[in-house]
Formats: sequence, C-alpha cells, structure tokens
Amino acid sequence: MTTGTVPPGSRLLMRRFGSSGPPVLLIHGLGQNGDIFCPAPDSGLAPWLEQAGYSVHVADLRTRDAADQPTAVSQHQLITEDLPVVFQQLAEQHPGERFFIVSHGWGGVLVSSALIRQPQWLEQVAGLVQIAVRRRCQQRHWRRRLLLDLMWGRLAPLLGRSQQVLALRALGLGRVDISRRLHDEVRMWQNDGNWRDPQDGFDYAASLAGIGWPDSLYIAGHKDQCMGHPADITLFIRELGVHDAQLILLQKGTGSSRDYGHGDLLTHPSAAIDHFPILLSWLTRHAAPDT
Repeated sequence: MTTGTVPPGSRLLMRRFGSSGPPVLLIHGLGQNGDIFCPAPDSGLAPWLEQAGYSVHVADLRTRDAADQPTAVSQHQLITEDLPVVFQQLAEQHPGERFFIVSHGWGGVLVSSALIRQPQWLEQVAGLVQIAVRRRCQQRHWRRRLLLDLMWGRLAPLLGRSQQVLALRALGLGRVDISRRLHDEVRMWQNDGNWRDPQDGFDYAASLAGIGWPDSLYIAGHKDQCMGHPADITLFIRELGVHDAQLILLQKGTGSSRDYGHGDLLTHPSAAIDHFPILLSWLTRHAAPDT
C-alpha cells in the first residue's frame, strides 16, 4: 500500500494486487472507496484480475481525511491533483508500460476530466473500461425523483447539515459520506449542466476537440435505471467524441444470469461468471502489441 503526495492530513491510498503483469488502475465512484473492487477477501474485480495475470492498483481518492471524516475536497482538486498523482505513481511503478483504467460510476467522469485537462497522459493509457459511467442524468421517471431528487438532493444533505456532509451511509446510498461542497459541484454536472469546471471555468467539452480518445469498453446494468442508465451512458459516449466504443448491457436472458444494478455490477458473486470474463477478454485484446 502506498500513499500519494497530497496536502497534510488528507488520505490518498493505493492498494496493489499482483506484482507482475500489465498494469490496471481501478477508480471508485462517488460515495464509495476502493473496497468496491475487493468487497471481501479474495473476491471482487481486483483479486480476480490479479489471478488472471494483471498488476492491479486500487485507488482511494481524497474524500476522507486522516481522522476518517469527510474532507471539503473539491471536484476540481480530485481532477487536477489526486488523479495526476495516481497516474504518476502508476507510471513510476511500471516505467515504459501503458496502463488500463477501470472506473465505476462518477469515478469515470473524474478520470475522463483528468485526461482531458492533462492529455499527455493519454499516450500512456492502453484503454478505458467504464462501468456504469454517465455524466448527465436525463431520466425523468420515479427512480430519478426518488434517488437523485429526494434522497440524494434533499434527505442526505439534511441529515448531514450540522457537519456539512452528505449522509450517504445513513440512507444506504454509499460506503462513505462526502462533503456538501463535492455534492454541490457534482449536481451541477449531472443535472444537465455544461461540462465546465465551476472553479476555474475550464471547458472540458470544448477541449475534447482534437483529442484522440482511447478505445473504451462501457458496461451497463439493465436494472440500473438512474445512476447508470444505458441511455445516459450512450449520451456520455457521444459526448466524448468519435472513438472505438463497445457498450455491453447486462440483462437476464441475453448472456447474463441476472439484471444488474449499479453497485452489484462489481460486488455480486455472479459478476465473476457473467461479465468479468468479457472485461478480461477486452483487456487481453488491447494489451496485445499488434492490436
């Protein structure tokens, strides 16, 4: 386990699974930590990829401080400070090697934003795997009103009002609480807002022009009707511009044993049978020198 160079009192950890093989970086989503990739000993995507011969690095982004309390880190800081530190650590541990990035949920938006702001890292990215990743939520059904508008937008901030945190754990919406500041900035983007940094005005959408986006695999769960709706994922794919994009929809009866939601795409035991092999096949093809 290594610790990144971030301001004193903050926490940015990297856990490693496997000492050799092509490097893969795993980035969690909002309200989560790296445990979503290894929810129990010897289970989850991280140890599964290790067994398949990959060197897996699981990051815990700086949403908590040394006292395990939510820190008022901004989305801008995660994009411009934390992720570049993680990329640099990976490059130092695997000199001369290209690496894959596997992201879940909002983590994929942060990763994409960091690569757009610092496109020099794109040369070292062998490919992206985006699991239930979408930026905007354009759904207007009851699930959106319940999860995003009511629980995420009203109840969670109300419960954590005195501490200025979003009480995600109390409502069963996440593994960790986050700051109100981060919550407010995320809502700007997901509620159909322009892809522009609220802190310095950097225009991510405009900066995509001229960037050759890496080959990407997108995975969506049929039961994920809000946090990673397939239509919203498709919208994000188009937003990133023309690139080699493959979208897999996990639906019972069409090659999947069950209808997956948002988190169980990574935590359900059947994932190792249903779609981890698809992910591995995609990585193997893109790791080959002649791909």
